[in-house]
Amino acid sequence: MKGYSTREVAELLAMTPRSIREIARGIIDIKRNPSSRYRFSFQDIVLLRTAKELINTGVSQGRINRTLLSLQRQLPHRALTSLRITGEGGAVVIRSQDHVYNPESGQLHFNFTISDLAGSVAPLARQAAQDASQQDHLTSDDWFDLGVDLEAVSPEDAPAAYLRALELDPNHADAHVNFGRLMQESNQPELAETHYLQALTLEPDHLFASFNLGTLLEDMGRFEDAIIAYKHADAFADAHYNLSRLYEVMGEHLLALAHLRTYKALSDSQ
Repeated sequence: MKGYSTREVAELLAMTPRSIREIARGIIDIKRNPSSRYRFSFQDIVLLRTAKELINTGVSQGRINRTLLSLQRQLPHRALTSLRITGEGGAVVIRSQDHVYNPESGQLHFNFTISDLAGSVAPLARQAAQDASQQDHLTSDDWFDLGVDLEAVSPEDAPAAYLRALELDPNHADAHVNFGRLMQESNQPELAETHYLQALTLEPDHLFASFNLGTLLEDMGRFEDAIIAYKHADAFADAHYNLSRLYEVMGEHLLALAHLRTYKALSDSQ
């Protein structure tokens, strides 16, 4: 996808191009075209919109950068608009439907849903989807990026974008993961499992494929299999939290405590 220019983003967010560049520096992996102009993805714009709202609440630029950088490290392939940012007990807490993230501690006082902020950005993603349907030169990565965008504004269309990415490149592990997650959320567990396993066949160390598979297997009541999947995602703090919970349910209190300690250590280091 060609992305969106600094001027387009500045007009959309009612900011100056200079402000856009200053906020983006250090928190976004900005793509440049051959003429060296900045190009932003939809997710980049959501991050910029989020940063603008935090600035308006009086949060320092440095704290914003730390929070958003940590958020991107923890959720590289997750639609940001599924999250809610709150200030609780002197800490930044980022909530999704089933997880809680504490990316950076500090006394911050704000509370808003990122999906609310994405509303003004949505027309760009919808237009990109319309344009994509008429273009034959888009790559599998282009369709994957479009799928991520569509999850925020037109989730019913996102699976088709991921499937198109897989048609062009059956070995696109991230597309398998995101499509699997959407199938899991739409109560199609067998199809979700198939795509998670395909992603792991392609990339055995895929962190989110393993973690998502663990949540799926746990939902299906296959606890032993879920434990194996979570252990393959041992670099992810939440995997240890879920392992602790499962071991506690199974009466393995020492193992539960060990994984709870690992969860805390990983969380503190992020």
